[in-house]
Amino acid sequence: MAKYLLARYIWEVSTIYRARRITLKELNEKWRDSPYYDGKDIPRRTFDYHRKEIEMLFQLNIVCDKHDNTYHIEDDSAFRNGEVRLWLLNNFSMTNAIREARDLEDCISIEPIPSAEPYLSIVLQALREHKVLNMTYQSFERDTPTFHELMPYAIKLFRLRWYVIGKSKNRDGVIVFALDRIQSIRIAEEKFKYPKSFNVHDFYCDSFGIIIENGVECERVQLKVMNNQAKYFRSLPLHSSQKEVETMPDYSVFEYHLKPTYDFEQEILSHREDVEVLEPMSLREIIKESILKMALLYNN
Repeated sequence: MAKYLLARYIWEVSTIYRARRITLKELNEKWRDSPYYDGKDIPRRTFDYHRKEIEMLFQLNIVCDKHDNTYHIEDDSAFRNGEVRLWLLNNFSMTNAIREARDLEDCISIEPIPSAEPYLSIVLQALREHKVLNMTYQSFERDTPTFHELMPYAIKLFRLRWYVIGKSKNRDGVIVFALDRIQSIRIAEEKFKYPKSFNVHDFYCDSFGIIIENGVECERVQLKVMNNQAKYFRSLPLHSSQKEVETMPDYSVFEYHLKPTYDFEQEILSHREDVEVLEPMSLREIIKESILKMALLYNN
């Protein structure tokens, strides 16, 4: 039921956003044509409740103009610039487009996603209520699962996997858990004080990916990218700090200010001979060592 309501909320937000202004009658006309229509129109009292829930979930205020009884999003600039809100809208729009193209099912290929759905709503509820999560977790690095009393601070999506970031009572520092590796989870009655100093965007602003490595400092990184790949780098930057500092016929140089963690190393290696690390020398040596080890595997 909660999953169904969330889909309805996102549908309502995206429909109002695209219409700019819409009456409840016009909204119901579109609702009857939606894939979520359950045979009943949306009563005004129900819609008022949905507006309150949407404001709490997405920090979006849907207001009614009494002059013409139209609804609109009070501050749609926040909607346009909000990373999560844009992602929800785009994700819903894509899902809706695929739903409407069921007759083309044999022509659509979708990458499989590790399941996090059973736990995502639980984590979100604990985040909202600032409650501790009792969790059994199976790490890829351990043979047996471990138990954690986790104080959840945020969630993050990376490479088709959802992660929860927080503080475990039995480990130091902020750590990251993949939701698809959770074996069991429940919300405890115990509450915790959410740290005012924590902001997930600030936490990851100098990083690429999900891994946070202690002792890795932010530094300038320069990558020489061959021309055939440079176009991809321009269209989808690796990091918000990306700048193209040199453009030549055969290659371009992109500069970053970030922490060169394991995730970033893996990204560089995925581009094979099309990307060369120019700076810093420490990262260049790490990539060089990885390439030499790979060469030994194939030489043998």
